[in-house]
Amino acid sequence: MKDTKILVTGGSGLLGSYILRWFKHQGYTSLTATCQNPDTIPYDLREGIEWSRLILPDVPGTFDLVRNQEWVIHSAAFVSYQPGDKYKLLEINKTGTEIMVNACLAHQVKHFIYIGSIGALGKETNYVKLDESNVWLQNQYSTNYGLSKYLGELEVWRGAAEGLNVSVILPSVILGIGDWHRSSLQIVDRVANHSPWYPGGQTGFVDAKDIANFIGLILEKGMFGERWILSGSNLNYKEIFQMIAEQLSLKKKFRLSPKWLSRIILFTSNIKSGRISVPEIINQVYGTFSYDASKSLTVEGFHYRAIDETIKEMMKGYKSSIIKVASNLK
Repeated sequence: MKDTKILVTGGSGLLGSYILRWFKHQGYTSLTATCQNPDTIPYDLREGIEWSRLILPDVPGTFDLVRNQEWVIHSAAFVSYQPGDKYKLLEINKTGTEIMVNACLAHQVKHFIYIGSIGALGKETNYVKLDESNVWLQNQYSTNYGLSKYLGELEVWRGAAEGLNVSVILPSVILGIGDWHRSSLQIVDRVANHSPWYPGGQTGFVDAKDIANFIGLILEKGMFGERWILSGSNLNYKEIFQMIAEQLSLKKKFRLSPKWLSRIILFTSNIKSGRISVPEIINQVYGTFSYDASKSLTVEGFHYRAIDETIKEMMKGYKSSIIKVASNLK
């Protein structure tokens, strides 16, 4: 089994890199991964993995890469809350996934894993608990990113109907060590370097290590045909901010930001030109949502790490990166 041919798209990203590390640690030797820019490949993953540049949607490139692969984990995606990026989101996350599914069908891939998003779960109202049965709803709590991931997921289930063994993973906010200026890891910079205001919402958080472990387990067990929410903890933003600050030894007194103040902060910080959708962001960070991940715990051998262990490890990595940057500037 350890020579199973495995392809991980988006391997240089936060989650993709953790998935690759899990397979390497388990002794898998036939690993292929994609990236958009070779400079983004983590140093510890530059050997032992065959890297290829892939920018979706790329039909011939995708079909070439998928040929001879047995397991394909599709974690590559485009994340944006900029209004002008709607069609780019659809092109990469929906059409790119459609092409990936078609390639897996054509080359008879044994198991296809799609990394979806909790953003693809429909939220009918505020203060709700969501599970795998929740379907897409277009309302004030939805986003263009969520729509693109939902439409991508539909392509996966279409592939299942045509004979492809699939699994859909829906992670909550992913925590780990990576690029502190991108995606979910920007929360650390928000706590470390900005005013101590926090939004009034709640969401789920999950360790990237847990996601990688879960994916490895269901692949090895041959479990397919299911949708899985992965979320280790449901926390409000004050709780997660305080946990991060404590590990950074910051003596900040966090205060709840009213919505009007958050709108001003957003507008004046970096979006005067309308680069992100303020209503989308506000509705997300002020929504109080919980995620029921109990189904994932039915997989034998799987459990979630304690959130405080995750934050402690993250902040150790963050402080190390700050020291390294400071040393390079000398």
